[in-house]
Amino acid sequence: MDGVSLVRTYYRSIDTDEYTALTDVLSEGFVHRRPDATIEGREEFVAFMRRGRPERDTEHALKAIYTEHGGERIAAEGRLRGADGSDRFGFVDSFEIESGKIRSIRTYTDFSPD
Repeated sequence: MDGVSLVRTYYRSIDTDEYTALTDVLSEGFVHRRPDATIEGREEFVAFMRRGRPERDTEHALKAIYTEHGGERIAAEGRLRGADGSDRFGFVDSFEIESGKIRSIRTYTDFSPD
């Protein structure tokens, strides 16, 4: 699976609660750095997505996906929307792809209106 497909699968699996698919696209040493926390380890991240996130009924509405370095660095820009369709915040996720898996993500958030 190429990097863009990994990224699309990542968001789709979170939005549809497909945790096996999420596990499959993450490397064992996966790290997610976000403004409020760092989550280290694939299993820890999947457990957080399953039970620890503040709001589970959301959708990642992607605006653009950017690639560089032969698909090893990917950025995705979008808005997180609630179940009622309202915007929660904007985001840019910077992905590092290694050996066909997502190695790390750094999330940047924007709480200004779109």
